[in-house]
Amino acid sequence: MGLQKQLLPLAVTASMALLSAGAQASAETDALRAQIQALTERLDQLEQQATVATQKAEAAEAKAEAASSGQGILSGNENVRVTVSGHVNRGLLYADDGRESETYNVDNDSSSTRLRVIGEADVSDDLTVGSAIEAEFVSNSSFAVNQNNETTDISNGNGINQRRLEVYFDSKRYGKLWLGQGSSASDGTSEVDLSGTDLVGYSSTADIAGAILFRNSDGTLSSTEVGNVFSNFDGQGRGDRIRYDTPTFGNFTVSASVIDGETWDTAVRYAGELEGAKLAAAVAYSEPDSTTVDSQVNGSVSLLLDNGLNFTLAAGERDVKSGDKPAFYYGKVGYQMQLFSHGMTAVSVDYSQNDDLAAQGDEGENYGLQLVQNFDKWSTEGYLGYRNYQLDRAAGNVDDIDAIILGARVKF
Repeated sequence: MGLQKQLLPLAVTASMALLSAGAQASAETDALRAQIQALTERLDQLEQQATVATQKAEAAEAKAEAASSGQGILSGNENVRVTVSGHVNRGLLYADDGRESETYNVDNDSSSTRLRVIGEADVSDDLTVGSAIEAEFVSNSSFAVNQNNETTDISNGNGINQRRLEVYFDSKRYGKLWLGQGSSASDGTSEVDLSGTDLVGYSSTADIAGAILFRNSDGTLSSTEVGNVFSNFDGQGRGDRIRYDTPTFGNFTVSASVIDGETWDTAVRYAGELEGAKLAAAVAYSEPDSTTVDSQVNGSVSLLLDNGLNFTLAAGERDVKSGDKPAFYYGKVGYQMQLFSHGMTAVSVDYSQNDDLAAQGDEGENYGLQLVQNFDKWSTEGYLGYRNYQLDRAAGNVDDIDAIILGARVKF
């Protein structure tokens, strides 16, 4: 009993010590858990901040990539690529009708000032869906000013014209389907030109002075404009249509379209490289909804040699319901060279003839000289062109018209 009495206080003391140690260990454990919880919360905050930073970096990278690829703006729809482009083309036109001369500040109708917006979405590796809006803004068109009308005003809406308002579905396997306002299948088939001077002289020879009036031999102005006498019969132009282009096979593409009314057309195009040369060509047939024209055939071909020498031909004929068939013929010889470090220099001389267009028996001839200097870093082309228009008609001869145009086209 004596030993038990002695051991009992020791046991109680030891138990109290163990209980105290246990309480202290529990407190330390709770503190450790609190620290771990704080660290976990801090890690979550850092992870969220890293995610935000990554998203900002990816957005900045996307903007940089869009800018470097030429995409000037970002779409409101992340699935769509949007491209804005266009150009401004201004010049000074000097025209001499044989008796009087005048200088006009013009928009060059060979490539009118315009703005376009293209939106495209890739449905798959094969299919792209796109839309296009393009308008031209033409103040003092070179095809509109003349001796009686030295200015044309766009402030009231004149000179603002729609060129493209369309959607399209482009499949590498099945071809391209277009719907809306845009180029018909035959549009551009008379204008294949690899010379590098088409900005100031091509098969549509009336563009730089289309409204200038011929002057009669007695000195009075006639009612016949340059554009009445000369045309390149370039297919059916643009309109509200449905159009289909086949995939390219062997460098050939076949197109067909139906335009509002009863107009339809079809065309075949070729673009390829030969040994030491590039070759492009197009031919079209169309039947317009017209009271005077039954059908039309037209085409063009252009060859550019590696040494810079080039040749272009174009022709067309209309089958009319009465009278002789109007026809046109065009030829050009040109040369491209690197005279300056700024960019390519292109020169050319051309000749064109139209028969029976403005009136039965009319024979119109014109020839021209062209110079285009490219300034690649400025995205600019400077140009100078001269053209002489002649008209021989049974009702009486008229004076020749001389036209000179000097200007620049700046692209964006």
